[in-house]
Amino acid sequence: MSAGKVAVLMYHRLGSERLPGREEGEEIYAVTPESFEAHLEALEAARARVIDPGSLYSARGWAPTGIEPGVCLTFDDGNGSDHDVGLPALLRRGWRALFFIVPAWVGEPGYLGWSEVRELSREGMGIGAHGFDHTWFGRLDESEIRHQLREARRLLEAELGAAPAALSLPGGSGGRRAVRLAREEGFALVATSEPRLACPADGLAPLPRFALRRGDSPETVRGLAEQDWTVVGRRRGRHLLLHSLRGLLGEGPYARVRSLWVDRSEVGRLP
Repeated sequence: MSAGKVAVLMYHRLGSERLPGREEGEEIYAVTPESFEAHLEALEAARARVIDPGSLYSARGWAPTGIEPGVCLTFDDGNGSDHDVGLPALLRRGWRALFFIVPAWVGEPGYLGWSEVRELSREGMGIGAHGFDHTWFGRLDESEIRHQLREARRLLEAELGAAPAALSLPGGSGGRRAVRLAREEGFALVATSEPRLACPADGLAPLPRFALRRGDSPETVRGLAEQDWTVVGRRRGRHLLLHSLRGLLGEGPYARVRSLWVDRSEVGRLP
């Protein structure tokens, strides 16, 4: 296990059914409640140190010292299952996680309501922003990105009484420009979808995370927690392929090709 490095895991919806009105390909990130529970049991079996996300960063970005190897849990999109499935499982274990909310989706069918977001916060969970309406930042100009960031912060602060310090880039999109703008708009931590181990010594660098998908086994989760380079390297290689494809095609065509081709083998296995 690498000294001082953290495996940050990224979940989305905890469910098995297809939901109408969702982005194409969203269901590949829908981990069943049974699989999620098995993942958490694998972390317990590995005696993984599950880190409170709030200890990872300060107003200046990464916490510079005092971080030991471990695992950090995050959730994107603000699905209703965050509250109904994720929260009880975390509380039973005394673990905390960081939930990235899309304010424009709050109250929509299948998503958290504001009362549930507030309950997550009251129970000690971290609340961050995931853009305003999940538009990928790589498709926007600077003024549009700033609007997304400001509206997300404004609405979350109005509901929770404090502006969020953490941001997850929608679709992992936007690159260095989005990270810079997020910093300028007051976000101390910017999370991406790059799958590698996180190191607090990286200072203001974005927070890398490993996305968990339907079909990921407890053994995979344990391998990530134990920082097994076979498991980490496989995730890294897939990401590099997709990143090259994104750079070649551009954001819009990349998203369409990815949903139709790259993830099709996984979608095809869904019940």
